[in-house]
Amino acid sequence: MANSVAQNDAPKNLDLRPYAGRWIAIVRGQVTGVGLSAREARLASKHQRPKEEPQVVFVSEPAEAKP
Repeated sequence: MANSVAQNDAPKNLDLRPYAGRWIAIVRGQVTGVGLSAREARLASKHQRPKEEPQVVFVSEPAEAKP
């Protein structure tokens, strides 16, 4: 099972806004898999890069901006 980590542990140069509310898998600073569960994201990543172990991160919904 992949280790899930806090979104703050993801590489800072990635724009994670498109992935809000989803799990993502990251290999070498690139998003390599996306899913509604950590397992889905990991499997999608392993399909693209079978020999590398991804870092799996949940991207939380952004806070609502107050006017």
